[in-house]
Amino acid sequence: MTRKILLCMVAIMVLAVPAMGETRHYGSLTADIPSGWTVEQQGSVTVIKSLSKNASIAVAVNSLGDASLTDIAEHLYIQMSGQNLEQDEDGDYTFTFTNTSGAEGLAILTDSQEGRYILMSVTGYGNDEALNDEIDKIIDSLDWND
Repeated sequence: MTRKILLCMVAIMVLAVPAMGETRHYGSLTADIPSGWTVEQQGSVTVIKSLSKNASIAVAVNSLGDASLTDIAEHLYIQMSGQNLEQDEDGDYTFTFTNTSGAEGLAILTDSQEGRYILMSVTGYGNDEALNDEIDKIIDSLDWND
């Protein structure tokens, strides 16, 4: 009886793996990448793009140096011509922006509590529920391993 349960569990796990996407490691960043998405390194930035290139997630982890998270948020807000800079109850900053291709995006800035900050920008989130679900799953899977 125990052997049948074990075989069933193994079969379920084997069948579930393709649906989850491929876990990829880029430096200290790990993410589950759905089929049809690409990942590339552009310097210290990891860029995850949909196959149709209508959505992307860019993640950068950088040193705070002598600056505060507020200083960096205000600097990036100006540099990216942001709108609606807000700080939430956790101390994270968000603002909207328009990238050089004209796509609207959301920037999220958080303190990693290790002398570094994490900047994530998302474009392509909108009316396509399937695409939104893929973006959400990628963001939920992001992990930093030092």
